[in-house]
Amino acid sequence: MYLLSLSVGGWILFMQTLFLRFVKHAWFTSHPGAMFYALAVYIAITAVFHRILIVNEHDQKIFNRFSSAWNNNLNKKRDLFLALSIAAAPYVLLIAIKIFFPRD
Repeated sequence: MYLLSLSVGGWILFMQTLFLRFVKHAWFTSHPGAMFYALAVYIAITAVFHRILIVNEHDQKIFNRFSSAWNNNLNKKRDLFLALSIAAAPYVLLIAIKIFFPRD
């Protein structure tokens, strides 16, 4: 659940960065302001996923539905690599934006 929250939070922050950088041509004015916003996004996403998955116990329903399919899957390594790539992609892209499109 927490890895899913980090992935979704990363994608939200990446989309916000694209909007701020390339549409509004702006940036956060301070590092503490940017950090506060990022923490607020992560906390909100984690609270939503905690409510959906843990409190409502949808994680057990999902696990029971897909556990046998995962055990019979011949492409486990490929699927795991794709899932981790999708989860890590926004952070790699954020670093690329920072390197290739600096503020000044």
